[in-house]
Amino acid sequence: MNNNNALTAMTGGITRPQTPQIINLDSGTPLPKRQEPATPTPSVNVSLSDEVTGNNSKGQQLTEKYEQTTRELFPQQQITPNSEDNEAVDNENGLFHLAPLSLPTKADAEAFEKLFARELGKAGIDTSIPIKLKSDGEGGVIVSNDHPDKDKIEALFKDNPDLQQGFVKTETYTTLQKIYQLHQQWLEKINSGMSEEAAGNWLVSASKSAVANAEITFTNGKIAQPAAKAGMFS
Repeated sequence: MNNNNALTAMTGGITRPQTPQIINLDSGTPLPKRQEPATPTPSVNVSLSDEVTGNNSKGQQLTEKYEQTTRELFPQQQITPNSEDNEAVDNENGLFHLAPLSLPTKADAEAFEKLFARELGKAGIDTSIPIKLKSDGEGGVIVSNDHPDKDKIEALFKDNPDLQQGFVKTETYTTLQKIYQLHQQWLEKINSGMSEEAAGNWLVSASKSAVANAEITFTNGKIAQPAAKAGMFS
């Protein structure tokens, strides 16, 4: 019997090499076989409805209206016509194509939150009592509620330009959040049967009111989340 036939006879016709058993060198006992890794679960592809992302979707309608409103309410944030680097002119129509708005972000609000909390701590001001801040209309910041350390808090802003600028950015950011909530209500009004003209007039009035009454509430080291409740500006 040649070697190949002998191998066949001993293995019952199975000639594939087998994985050798691994022995523990200290005890001489076989180690348990290593388990094969589990087959990874295939990823799930999620696609959004055209109602949300389509060209004429509610999401697009909301976004376009929101961008329009923010340009009208915050013109000082836009690129001015004298800026040569960030605009192109349509010579035929004489229109300026403005670059996207550069507006405060969540990171700006978080930076102000940390800075304000630190400055309050240095001044020994009790942060468990809510502090309501708003602009005085002349570049300054005032405390609009009855806080025992009102004068000290207002002095912090006068002595710290970074704190004052942080407030301006945060106030704008929180106001934009309120305005976005109002736009959601605007779309709901249209979908419920209100005419676009009536809903548009309501939105303009409500958005202007949100800007005029903008303020920040700070308590326990955190900025309170802004909310524009249904009917708040109706």
